[in-house]
Amino acid sequence: MSRKIKIPFIISKWFHFEFWPFWFFYIPMFFYGIYLAIKARAFAYFTPANPAMRFGGAFGMDKMNILSNIDKQYIPKGFVAHSEIELSDVKQLMLDHDMDFPIVCKPNVGERGVGVEKIDSEFDLLSFMEDKDEDILFQEFIDFPIELGIFYHRFPISKKDGITSIVRKEFLTITGNGKLKFSELVKTNIRATSRISYLKNKYKSKWNQIIPSGISYKLEPIGNHNRGTKFLDGNDLINEKLVSVFREISKPLDGYYYGRFDMKVNSLEDLYEGKNIKIIELNGTNSEPAHIYDPDFPLLKAYKVIIQHMRLVYEISLENRKLGVKPNTFKDIMGALYKRTFIKKA
Repeated sequence: MSRKIKIPFIISKWFHFEFWPFWFFYIPMFFYGIYLAIKARAFAYFTPANPAMRFGGAFGMDKMNILSNIDKQYIPKGFVAHSEIELSDVKQLMLDHDMDFPIVCKPNVGERGVGVEKIDSEFDLLSFMEDKDEDILFQEFIDFPIELGIFYHRFPISKKDGITSIVRKEFLTITGNGKLKFSELVKTNIRATSRISYLKNKYKSKWNQIIPSGISYKLEPIGNHNRGTKFLDGNDLINEKLVSVFREISKPLDGYYYGRFDMKVNSLEDLYEGKNIKIIELNGTNSEPAHIYDPDFPLLKAYKVIIQHMRLVYEISLENRKLGVKPNTFKDIMGALYKRTFIKKA
């Protein structure tokens, strides 16, 4: 009887592009981006796509600023404060905004889920804030059972619109079998492999306990791929009724034409009715059609989808340029990237 050989994750991940480093996966798209820039005669051809966002939402975007333009029924309660704020002042602001623990804290300017944490207590909040030096977005924690990323776009002149991607998120979870320890269940989950140290510290009281059969633990409440969340293709949910829901949600978003709404909803029925929706973040041209990271999604098809979205950015930007919106210059982009990379760290 042949014995199945277990390939280490550090090797096996290269056979699944969803685990590839961001920069490596996008190497072929870099050349297509150069082509579009030459065609547009503008290095930052993408920035006019969303005039309301800094650099079109490519980076350096103020999360709270864009969310504040959405009807309040669709956004979590929240506020922004600098990380040096006193705990007593945070508690007062939470009281003013009718918020209680748990909450979610994250950098108000940041990308790809970096620095996002669910905060359950004052102690957790103090630990989160102690090594930060930036503006923090404090949001109520939304416990709706379904988390989605819905990619909606619209054109400023032709008024065409549509939804081109929906990702469904399956959180990093383990389920006991009455035999294995908590630590063993974590280590057998491929999506937890890169976060063993973090999870060991977070769940140290349970780490060596045997978990009873059928008992489940959601290891990560934050729906980011780099936190172990499985992304699933949800494009079967797209229909005209859903497009009309996002057409309505987007009406007050002057200067926003392209990007992904990251949200939680109470049910799919509510989603189509446009109710019990909470938009956690609204991303611009840095958005990915994240359904491509479904484990069964083919690599070449994924690149085709990305090309389609890059072309959308180009075409929307072209229409906005006809309305007088100018692309940022090479100097603008490089200057901002320099400040973000070096001055902030200094």
